[in-house]
Amino acid sequence: MKYELLAPAGDVQKAMFAIDYGADAVFLGAKAYSLRSSASNFFFKDIKQTVDYAHERNRKVYVAVNVVCHNPLVKGFAKFIANLEETGVDGLIVADPFIIDYTKKHHPNLDLHLSTQQSVTNSKSALFWKSNGLSRVVLAREVTMDELSLLMPKVKDKVEIEYFIHGAVCIAFSGRCMMSNNWSLRDANVGGCAQSCRWRYELKDDKQQHHSDSFTMSPKDMALIDEIKQLMKLGVASFKVEGRMKSINYVATVIRSYRHAMDYYLANGFNTNKEDEKVILDQVKQDLKSAENRPANKGFAHNQPGIDAMLYHEEERKISQTFAFIVDEIQDDGYIKVTCKNNFKKAQEYIIYGPNFKIDQVKIASLLNKNKEVVEVANDPMSTYYLKFDQHYDLIKNSIGHIKKTLDY
Repeated sequence: MKYELLAPAGDVQKAMFAIDYGADAVFLGAKAYSLRSSASNFFFKDIKQTVDYAHERNRKVYVAVNVVCHNPLVKGFAKFIANLEETGVDGLIVADPFIIDYTKKHHPNLDLHLSTQQSVTNSKSALFWKSNGLSRVVLAREVTMDELSLLMPKVKDKVEIEYFIHGAVCIAFSGRCMMSNNWSLRDANVGGCAQSCRWRYELKDDKQQHHSDSFTMSPKDMALIDEIKQLMKLGVASFKVEGRMKSINYVATVIRSYRHAMDYYLANGFNTNKEDEKVILDQVKQDLKSAENRPANKGFAHNQPGIDAMLYHEEERKISQTFAFIVDEIQDDGYIKVTCKNNFKKAQEYIIYGPNFKIDQVKIASLLNKNKEVVEVANDPMSTYYLKFDQHYDLIKNSIGHIKKTLDY
């Protein structure tokens, strides 16, 4: 069976990084009809550029067209979907019956995947949508592993199943939330989510006595690295990472980590040596800590989340490294051209990641600014710097540098 690792892409560069770091496919949003209007959504020319890059590498591109389609959005859909098909995308992630029906009738070559917005939690629903022309169903995040083990035998080989494995968890049922509408006059179901659940609220009684100002509705993220083997054994087709609004570092690190784990099982099968498997998963978990995220747990994977699934106080993010730079070019004079992402110093140790390698305890021997002047600190984010390491390393474009910095927590 072929398994797909599906990555989020907030812009063209993030899509390219996701593909370079091991994604089999990326999903993105256009400037309209997507549920992440605050993400760096794509113009048609951006989508075409991403599709070309992906197809040259035998990868796929899906576009989220999953808004709740109010009447004003119906009028412009015909032109939108015609332009979208011309970009060569491989499929659409859809939810609204009008969008599904229109696309099936007028653009039958577009593959349709049912969005998690439809909250599918059972095999009967999955097969219903299959009978209505959809080739894949993205399950609700609330589907547990036990429920999945009952669902999969009934739908396997009939309809593809996509399952969330990493990323944010919504306080509402699979994104069906109205908090933004009431708190900030932004409609989450047409792309305007203000993440009101992440705000800090004061809790007072009817006498206005203060009881709490902690976070009350902010879930921890989901991380199912320990469940990957079981999900593969069950026959899940697509393993979805959430995060179109996240950084390049997040996308590259998370995709690289899950790619490593999935490739281990693809190469060794599911009856692996437990000690070897533990070494691999422990390393992957350590790498995931360098991605910018909230504290994580298992979400709904093992039944209903408990009290420890929520964030209540300001918690220090468990980041063991700091994202420092991206490698842009290896120059003939031995210098490496990089883009600064956060302040870093010559006198620090670094870890360098690439799609298929990790180099520990790297030291910078020489650091120049964009004018080729010697400096000790790179402190101008998004600017160009040039550096040499203390020894030669075979790096490639889009390698990522982290300051090695272990925190106590």
